Amino acid sequence: MLLVESQPHNYIDPALNDTLLILPTSVESQCNWNWTINDRKVKTKAEVNRMLIVPPNVQSIWEVDAHRTLLTLCIPNSTFRSVLGTNCPRQLGQALWDLSADTWEDEYLSTAMRQLWLSSQSHEPIDAIMNEGLVTSIIACLMKKAGVHSGEHQPVAFPEWRVRKLHTFVQQQLAEDISLDDMADATGLSRRQFSRAFSAQMGETPFRWLNRLRIERAMVMLKESDVALYRIADECGFSDQSHFSKAFKQTVGVTPAVWRLEHRSS
Repeated sequence: MLLVESQPHNYIDPALNDTLLILPTSVESQCNWNWTINDRKVKTKAEVNRMLIVPPNVQSIWEVDAHRTLLTLCIPNSTFRSVLGTNCPRQLGQALWDLSADTWEDEYLSTAMRQLWLSSQSHEPIDAIMNEGLVTSIIACLMKKAGVHSGEHQPVAFPEWRVRKLHTFVQQQLAEDISLDDMADATGLSRRQFSRAFSAQMGETPFRWLNRLRIERAMVMLKESDVALYRIADECGFSDQSHFSKAFKQTVGVTPAVWRLEHRSS
C-alpha cells in the first residue's frame, strides 16, 4: 500500500498481475483525471473519496493536470484467490472490468482503505491481524460491488482446514453409516454447499472419497490381521460382507480374499 503525492503528469502504466485500488484523499481544485484502459477512454474530475480500480493484466494511460494525494492498494491475483478460494472468478480482470469504467464512492471501502493505511504503519502483532481482516473485507466488498456472488453459481471454498476436519471425523466414525448431511455438518456447511465445494476442491464426489477411505482401512486390516472378512466389512462401514467384496473388487480389481492372499505371500 502506498500514499502517493501525484503532480500533473502524462504516463503509461504497464500491465500488472495485480489489481490497483486507488483512493484520492486530497485533490487540487478542478483536477482533470483522464485515463485509457484497453482503448476505453474516460474523462472525469478527480474528487476526494471517489475511487478508481484498475483490473489486472491491462495497460493504462494517464493524463492528470493538477495535484492529488492518492492511497493506492495493490492486490495480487494470488491474494484474491487465497481469500476467495473457489469463489474467485476465473477471469478476475473481466469480473472487475465494469468497475473501471468510472470513479465511484463507497463509504465502507474508503474507510477500510484509510484504516488499513494507519494500521499498516504499526509493527504490533494485533495490527497485522487487523490488516488481514481489512484486506479480506475489501476484496469481498469489491466482489459484491462488481456483481460477483457466490451461492447458486459458485461453490463455497473448501480450504485445507475443512479437509482435515472432515478426515478426522470420518476416521473416527468409519464403522458407522455416514451420510452426506453428517459430512456437511462436520465441516460447518449446508448439504448443498458441502457437495459442490467438496467436488470442486477434491476432484471427486464425497461418497467416492468416503468409499476410498473405507477400502484403504480394509486393506490395512487384510494385510496386518487375520480378522474375518465379515468383521472387516463391519468395522470399515460396509453394510455386509457381500457389499464389501463388491466395492473392494470394483476399486482394487480383485476380491478381498485374493488381495489378502497375494499380499500375505509377498
